[in-house]
Amino acid sequence: MPATRLRFYEWHLDAHGRKAPYLITLADQDSFAFAALWDRSVRSDGISIESCVHITMPANELMAHIHNTGNNPHRMPAILRKEDQEVWLRGTPDQARAVLLPYPADLMLAYEVSLRVNSTHNNDPMLAAPVDQWPEAVGQ
Repeated sequence: MPATRLRFYEWHLDAHGRKAPYLITLADQDSFAFAALWDRSVRSDGISIESCVHITMPANELMAHIHNTGNNPHRMPAILRKEDQEVWLRGTPDQARAVLLPYPADLMLAYEVSLRVNSTHNNDPMLAAPVDQWPEAVGQ
């Protein structure tokens, strides 16, 4: 996988009750955007508070299999198609809602990676390597 490709991680609960991280990226584009909402409010004392939330939606077939645990299983982030990004940013509310569709599963790539992704102390290229490419001596 090219180093410049954007990716995100989701957790999967396997048949043995073990949680495993999966790396997810898109097959049809190196960069992508999540649909999100942003707001800036000002408190009565003048302090600004900026907030952001990612939009989630019912999962496609791939993500329903992977994201199968937690308080909201079988969901996925709303990934915007390149042609829909401008509509999301500048369109009407109805136009923006219309582009909130599950990203096609056949245009997504996913595979299990090391549990090392769960620590901010780890930051190396091996974090993107499939778990089956790790040497057995490396701890999971």
